[in-house]
Amino acid sequence: MATNILIVEDEKITAEDIKNSLNSVGYEVPAIVSSGEGAIKAVEEFKPDLVLMDIRLEGEMDGIQAAEQIRSRRGIPIIYLTAYSDEKTVQRAKLLNLWIYS
Repeated sequence: MATNILIVEDEKITAEDIKNSLNSVGYEVPAIVSSGEGAIKAVEEFKPDLVLMDIRLEGEMDGIQAAEQIRSRRGIPIIYLTAYSDEKTVQRAKLLNLWIYS
């Protein structure tokens, strides 16, 4: 059974590129969502093995807030993918012990 990875990214082209890369090496991507609220719903629906999370998202909730809720509810590993790695953002993410790739 393939590993399922949920992509949370509001840039459609970036999200599709990540999906294609993951699929090409054997991972399954059950969904791409563009908001923190959507990420929480998708985690409940698809129960992925891993979440790739952008920090700046559509909607009221950013990726760090969504990650916090996902981790507290499901304990799923989350890796941030972001172009925004300012010190304040990094410190917020570190509170959750998550990896950040920029």
